[in-house]
Amino acid sequence: MAGTGKQAYILFYGITMSAILGALLGGFYVLQSWLIEVIWPGPTFRPLFNAVWLLIVGVLIYSAQRIFGGPMPKSFGLIRADLKDHGWSDYRYVLVQMVLPAIILTSGTSLGPEATLVSSTVLYGLWLTDKVRYVEQNYAVLRGKSWLAQLRVLVMPNKFLVRRPPSVKNKSLWTPWTIIWFAVGVMFFCLVFNLGGEPSMIIRVGQSNWQLQELWWFLPLMVLGVALGQVYLKLMVELRKVILGRVRRNWQLVLLGGLAIYAASLLAPGIMFSGQHNFHLLAGLWQQKDVGFLLLRSVLKLGLLTICLNTGWLGGDIFPVLFAATAQGIALSHLVPQLDPVFVIGVFAISMGATILESPVVAGSLMIIMFLPVNLAGVGIAATLLLMMMDQLHGRVVCRYGSQFTELDLSSLG
Repeated sequence: MAGTGKQAYILFYGITMSAILGALLGGFYVLQSWLIEVIWPGPTFRPLFNAVWLLIVGVLIYSAQRIFGGPMPKSFGLIRADLKDHGWSDYRYVLVQMVLPAIILTSGTSLGPEATLVSSTVLYGLWLTDKVRYVEQNYAVLRGKSWLAQLRVLVMPNKFLVRRPPSVKNKSLWTPWTIIWFAVGVMFFCLVFNLGGEPSMIIRVGQSNWQLQELWWFLPLMVLGVALGQVYLKLMVELRKVILGRVRRNWQLVLLGGLAIYAASLLAPGIMFSGQHNFHLLAGLWQQKDVGFLLLRSVLKLGLLTICLNTGWLGGDIFPVLFAATAQGIALSHLVPQLDPVFVIGVFAISMGATILESPVVAGSLMIIMFLPVNLAGVGIAATLLLMMMDQLHGRVVCRYGSQFTELDLSSLG
C-alpha cells in the first residue's frame, strides 16, 4: 500500500506541476501576441519610432547574451546536444527565456514563438523529471514533514533536485508518466490561449474544388517544390556563412539584424513577424497580388529569416518558412490557372517547406491541420508520406532542429 501511495503522490504532483507549466507557456504566447499588438497597433511606416524601438530591443538582446553567456531562448539544437553529451541541460533561466523572447518578437523579427515554446517545454520537462527523481528518492523523509514544509520542497525551483545521470543519457525521456504530464500541459496551454482571447491559429488559404485529373500534376508539383526548396536552403546556408564569416562581434551581428528588420519595417512590412502572425495576408489580400510581388516577398522573407536567426534576433523558423513556401505556391498557381489553385498551393508548399525545414512531418502536418481545407487532407498526407519515403531512400538523417542554418552559438563569438 505504501508503494501505491507513493506512486499516487508523485502522479498527482506531476499533473499539478504540468498544469502550472502549461499555463506559463500559454501565458508566454498571450504575452508576446499582446505586446506585438501594443507596439504595432497600425501602420508600420514609422521611421523614428521603429528605429528607437529596435535600438531598445537590440540593446536587450546584446545584454542578455553578455549576462547569460549565449543566445536566449536556448535553441532546441543546443539542448539536444547537451542531452546527447551529458544527459542533462541547464534549465535555470527557462523563465527568463520566455520573457525575453516575448519582447524580442515585438521588434518585428521575421520569426515566431515556436522556438521558445519547444525549447521551454523540453527544459520544463527536464526540470520536472529532476524534481520527481528527488521526490522518489526522498519520499519517506518528505512525507514525514508538515504540508507546508513539503510544499516548500515541491515548488522550490532551483533546490531539491536530482539531476538525470549521464549513464542514462541515451534513454528516452518519454515514459507513461511524462506522456500524461505532457498531455496535461498541452491542455492548460490551450486553456490559457483561449482565455487570453487569442484568435484561432487555423487560417484556411481557401476552398478547393480539385478533381482527380489534377493528380497528374501531383508529382511535378512536388518535384518543383523539393528542387526550389533545396536551392533556397543552399542559398540560406551560404548567406549564413557570409554573415558569420565577415561579422565577428556580437554587437555587430545584433546591429546587422536590427538594420535588416528596420529596412523591412519601412519597405516590406508583410515579411515581418511570424509567418503565422501574417498568414491572413495569404488567405486574402495577397492572393490577388501578381507573381513578381509574391516571389519577391517570399525570397525577402527567407532572407530576413536567415539574417535574424544568425544575428541574435532569435525565434522559430517553422511558420516563416511555411509562409514563404505558401506565397510561392500562390505565385505558381497564377502560372497554371487551369489547375485548382489551392491544390497547387498545398502540394507545392508542403514540398518546399519540408525541404527547407528538413522535416516532412512538421511541414506537412501543420499545413494540413492549420492552412489547407479539409478536402485536401488526403492529398497533403500523401505528399508528406512520399517526402518521408524520399528522405529514407536517400539515407538522410532527418532532424528538424538540426537544420544547417538554425544553429548558432553566439557565445563562441567575440
